[in-house]
Amino acid sequence: MKKHKIGAILNLNEDGKKLAPLTDTRPIASLPFGCRYRLIDFPFTSLHSASIESAAYFLTGNGRSLHDHIRSGASWGLDSSIGGGLFPYTETDVRQTSEVEEPGQLSNFYHNQIHYVVRSKSEYVVVMGSKMLCNIDLPALLRYHQEKEADVTIMYKNMPKSTYLANEAATYFTFDKEEQDKITAITTFEQLPLDAETVALSMNIAIMSSEKFIELATQAGKKNENGDTLLLIKDHLNENKVYGYEYTGYLKDIDDIQSYFEANMDMLVEANYNALFNRGDSIITKVKNGAPTFYSKDAKVSNAQFASDCFIEGEVKNSLIFRKVTIGKNAQVHHSIVMQGTQIGEGAVLEYVILDKGVRIGAGVHLKGTADEVMVIKKNSVIESKKGV
Repeated sequence: MKKHKIGAILNLNEDGKKLAPLTDTRPIASLPFGCRYRLIDFPFTSLHSASIESAAYFLTGNGRSLHDHIRSGASWGLDSSIGGGLFPYTETDVRQTSEVEEPGQLSNFYHNQIHYVVRSKSEYVVVMGSKMLCNIDLPALLRYHQEKEADVTIMYKNMPKSTYLANEAATYFTFDKEEQDKITAITTFEQLPLDAETVALSMNIAIMSSEKFIELATQAGKKNENGDTLLLIKDHLNENKVYGYEYTGYLKDIDDIQSYFEANMDMLVEANYNALFNRGDSIITKVKNGAPTFYSKDAKVSNAQFASDCFIEGEVKNSLIFRKVTIGKNAQVHHSIVMQGTQIGEGAVLEYVILDKGVRIGAGVHLKGTADEVMVIKKNSVIESKKGV
């Protein structure tokens, strides 16, 4: 693919309220996933696979953990000094832009995005976030966009309506009856036809020419609209050729604790794991070298995944264990996610629990959630009571 042909805008100002307390000190993009990854690794890997060397990300909340993980972007080939690079736009940048904004002036939300697109000299712009967990093929999306001679192409996934649990914050597409991949409306779940067998869930991933992005962003900015990518497009479907590109791989909308838990548990199923991790190029993350995990002769493990540097003496079943975790003798960890640096004492029992980083669970503590209501223990908590929570 031609160098710098595509510039990328990552809108990471995603609403993480339903993911608290996991998002108390980190954005959704920085959530740990699958024992050794962060959610941002998935869109960044898609950029790397498409040989995209220029990207900008926009974040107004606490981004320390994200900045620490991304650094210069070198892991994903985004550290080029010859016209490329990774450009963070933080809360400070947005505030400074807002302070000089005058009434009637372009909304500051799009001001920096347009500035980045102009400076990048990219022919196309792809806009995406991090909460849609997927592994997409951007070159295929671009080819489809060019073949259709579209103004905007947006990715979606068809979901069976009979089993789909509607997300009130999600958006959906309806299509032209004759030209079936042309989008005619962007709707809520309640606005979809009652007799529809499938729902076309928007993935909030769109590609367009740089000129079209600047045109739409300028129009949206003057209306003081900001936020979702689809705000750029939803009011301009009639005067633009907007097409949907169907994605058929693994997809999870990480919107709340339940969806985050389910996405991790999905990776214990081989078909789901292969659909996400073995679809195209391997997922890239920041390299952290470590020793192999140690299992004592009394350890019992079934259907579980482990990162490196763990010390396991208890029983682990249907769970995901991140780096540097210690599980003591006779402890039981079932249907749980245990993040980096956590210590679980002897005889402790955990079921349907998410332990954030650096948690310490005392000996004999019992913590039990359910499959529908997972218990979350906040980062760096210490629980010593044998009565449990």
